[in-house]
Amino acid sequence: MRYRTPRQRQNTPIGIIRDGVRLTSHLVDVSDGGVKLTGSISTHPGEVLQLHAKGVIVHAEVRWIKGNQIGLQFLEGKSAADKSRFLLRLLPQKQHVTAARVHGFTEL
Repeated sequence: MRYRTPRQRQNTPIGIIRDGVRLTSHLVDVSDGGVKLTGSISTHPGEVLQLHAKGVIVHAEVRWIKGNQIGLQFLEGKSAADKSRFLLRLLPQKQHVTAARVHGFTEL
């Protein structure tokens, strides 16, 4: 059995930079390992694309194509900090629970 990293469903527009040209697609889901996009982008497995979201660019390799869906895997060895910033901007932030919030008080 293959381990799959947890995925977070999204419906977010995302920019793709390919050969200096910016295209737009929609992010369907995101995980620590990669993303799934929808849209009509002419590409092939093995091609490396730059994903642009909310001011951060990461590099990802096209792993599979099924109809109008594309699976991309983040490249290892590229800037891990960029990947972390990319994921932080896309994934919803979890609110930390404190005793004050549990008992109905707000923090000062």
